[in-house]
Amino acid sequence: MFKNITLAVLIAMVLTYSLGHLVTQWLDLHISFAKHDVEPITSIIALTGVVAILVVVGFIIAFSLFAAIAFAFIAAGIGLFVAGLSVFWPVILFFTLVIFLLVRDKQTSAH
Repeated sequence: MFKNITLAVLIAMVLTYSLGHLVTQWLDLHISFAKHDVEPITSIIALTGVVAILVVVGFIIAFSLFAAIAFAFIAAGIGLFVAGLSVFWPVILFFTLVIFLLVRDKQTSAH
């Protein structure tokens, strides 16, 4: 496990250096924010974040394809549950109100 993490970190570092050099030198691409050019080191740091996220996602999918499939099914199930709940909420509310009215305790006045 530690070997895989080390390998992923090394790959991320190589990709970061390579893409940072490629973007700043060869493509002459600069990141602008609010009409101001961002300095090259900040551009490399931003690309580092993007590459690190891509490496982590690739690492997770490559080493646990079953987990990715399970995540997709769980997400689809939660989506269907929320969609069904949002469609049938008036019916659920009505049945809840009926059950509440049938089961609630009758209050007696103590004089």
